[in-house]
Amino acid sequence: MRKTNLRNIFAVLVACLIFGCESRLQIPEVSPDAYRQGLIATIYDQCYWPVYTLAPSQPLSDTLRIYIEGDGRAWLRSNRPSMDPTPTNRLVHHLMLNDTSPDIAYLGQPCQYKMNGHCNSRVWTFGRYNKKVVETMNSVVSSLKENGGYRQLELIGYSGGGSIALLLAANRNDVISVRTVAGNLAPRYLNRYHGVSDMPTALNPESFSSHLSDIPQIHFVGSRDDIVPVEVSQHYARTLVDQSCINILQVEADHLIGWIRQWPELLNTLPECIR
Repeated sequence: MRKTNLRNIFAVLVACLIFGCESRLQIPEVSPDAYRQGLIATIYDQCYWPVYTLAPSQPLSDTLRIYIEGDGRAWLRSNRPSMDPTPTNRLVHHLMLNDTSPDIAYLGQPCQYKMNGHCNSRVWTFGRYNKKVVETMNSVVSSLKENGGYRQLELIGYSGGGSIALLLAANRNDVISVRTVAGNLAPRYLNRYHGVSDMPTALNPESFSSHLSDIPQIHFVGSRDDIVPVEVSQHYARTLVDQSCINILQVEADHLIGWIRQWPELLNTLPECIR
């Protein structure tokens, strides 16, 4: 019994690393007014869980670039699930500040920033990436596209948002590229890499490899990232039917630090298929 308890404690500690914890190191909040594109905050709550978004007040092109948030504060340092998954480190918002594209948007994960009666800790711990979560976020993406009159989408996912970006792309026909930053592209593989239990209801991008092979992708991996190491992206790439549209680039960064300053230059590397 004692060995089992120790194993469970270890699993929670590692899960805390993988799924996101409260951190003493915080990247400060960004006001919606700070973006040069003029973004408006909206909460979509028609699909079971509320989803917080930022989107252009005045569309300027036919392409919307959507940044997808990571898992946020899923766990506390006391190894208990957080009661509020809203991210304390606003890395994604600061990446957006360094993006000069005319039309950018932000997509939080369910129950971040606002909760309703359907929100509970299982949603942002072991229930992440499941079919209902993906369907909810896909519905919000469709609303963002329709409201702005956009023709096509570019997706950028951070950490766990990397899986969401790929799962959304696999279920749509209007995504022209996917970029990820320290992205968890293979949840099942990552859990096994760290020796923690699988999330039984999570969807895995590798299950949709035939749909993803033709979408241009760049996956930026932190060379010092021990939470989502390069092996995760490499494993995902091996599952694709055709790897000519995927590019994995290592960046001098860890899971959180090192990305903001380099982001404008990284954006200049365009996703493309080389055949």
